[in-house]
Amino acid sequence: MSILIVLNHQPYDGSDVTWNALRLAKNLMEKGEEVRIFLMNDSVDLARDATMKPDFYDFDLVKLLKELYSNGAKLKVCGTCQARCGLNK
Repeated sequence: MSILIVLNHQPYDGSDVTWNALRLAKNLMEKGEEVRIFLMNDSVDLARDATMKPDFYDFDLVKLLKELYSNGAKLKVCGTCQARCGLNK
């Protein structure tokens, strides 16, 4: 089965929504599912190397996303959101 996870929250907003979504993606991939991740709105910051883990946060979400991508997760980033945030420069 192919599963699409759409993220739109700021990565380190204190709600753990992004961390839980990436953790779900990791668990699904471990079970052999095909995982696709789409970043939009504030979540495009996960595609930035410059996005740093705050001291108060336990997990590096950028690193986790990179690991998922390296392990076969398909990743897309909203083009309009990239342009708005300056990622396509």
